[in-house]
Amino acid sequence: MARTHDAQSALKALANHAELILDAHLNRGNRIPDTDENLSALETLEHHRLIWRFRGEEDQDPNLKKELIHLLVHVSGAQRRRWASEQVFDLWQSLEGLFRDYHEAKKRAAFVDIERLEAAIRECLAEIIDDIRSATEGFVSYLNSGFGYVTDLRLRIIENEKAIERAGKLNSLFDSFNIRELAEQAGNDPFLKRLLLKHLPAALEEGRQNLAYALNQLRVMLVQMREDQRLSKLIGAFEDHFLNSPGYIPSIADLDLEACPPALNNPKPFPLVAYGDIYDPASDQELIELAQSARSQPRQEAAPKEPERLTSIENDLDGHAETAEQDPLDELVQQLLDMVVSGNIGAGEISAHDTLLASSLDATPATFLRAVEAQVDALPPEDRRRVELAYDAMPDSLYPDNLYIQDITLRQPNVERV
Repeated sequence: MARTHDAQSALKALANHAELILDAHLNRGNRIPDTDENLSALETLEHHRLIWRFRGEEDQDPNLKKELIHLLVHVSGAQRRRWASEQVFDLWQSLEGLFRDYHEAKKRAAFVDIERLEAAIRECLAEIIDDIRSATEGFVSYLNSGFGYVTDLRLRIIENEKAIERAGKLNSLFDSFNIRELAEQAGNDPFLKRLLLKHLPAALEEGRQNLAYALNQLRVMLVQMREDQRLSKLIGAFEDHFLNSPGYIPSIADLDLEACPPALNNPKPFPLVAYGDIYDPASDQELIELAQSARSQPRQEAAPKEPERLTSIENDLDGHAETAEQDPLDELVQQLLDMVVSGNIGAGEISAHDTLLASSLDATPATFLRAVEAQVDALPPEDRRRVELAYDAMPDSLYPDNLYIQDITLRQPNVERV
């Protein structure tokens, strides 16, 4: 009886805090913010062992347990598909109705209805694939235009952020199509297997690759726009100062050396190299002594070069296959992601910056972190669920809305760390 009571209490807790749990699953990477408003909910969920947290030097936001995540993935597939695209959701609902009619017609051996439903299923699935392709190809126009049709820089940044948000929704749409669910829909029917396990996954994989490239370029563009905005504000501040201070002339005396960084405020002495002036009579004696002390060396004749011998080159390409060398940066990122996906990362998390320092790769941290983020976006859904990114960011001292990414920590969300 006690076990039944505990199960009922846990189900009531899920019902009472359903909105908070669903928001954490859909929008926050299966994490619930540790705030005063959520304190009661966190205590209840932790009592029923539905969340876990890693208590280290600094407490982090608690994570949903993997059992709860599996349940949410199962029950929120339609919700994530609706949130990403209403049109694709409606088409998929119609397609599921056609699947049911098709299976019923197969049971009754209604061959005329089977032929009619097969044509309808092909047409509906073709519309879904066209919508997915058009949605991913739509980002090419953003990349080509660079949002140049928006004149104001701040509005251009907002348009870029909206495009990144739409790309995130489209990524959620791809995740909503689970291969296991598609296999259940297809059953043992060869016609449905060909459509659902071959054509649709191929279209989804093509869309994922295009989306990963577009998302990476949009983020690079956003960083450049924010840098342009910072420079524009800086130049505007100088312009306002000159307009408000007539006759102002910049001078080094205006610098406050106490506010300068130590590296600039403690310069090393500059070495002075003296040269004799041949037109100054006072330097004649020094020049004479310098000329007398110069060591004279006999001129050495260059040895004649041996003429290059022509060697015969035999063209032996039969049966020889050239293999393209893999980029060391991509190879290091792939090894890092393989370790995270397989769970072979020791304490459950690993730093991308430490990985770059431990390797002999000659690459900047920004390039490596960007490659890691792009490669994670291009992972298949099954592997992407096993990788969670935590950004180590620092706000700019002058413009706090600008964040500088210093490191990315990769971890498995389903691994409980103590």
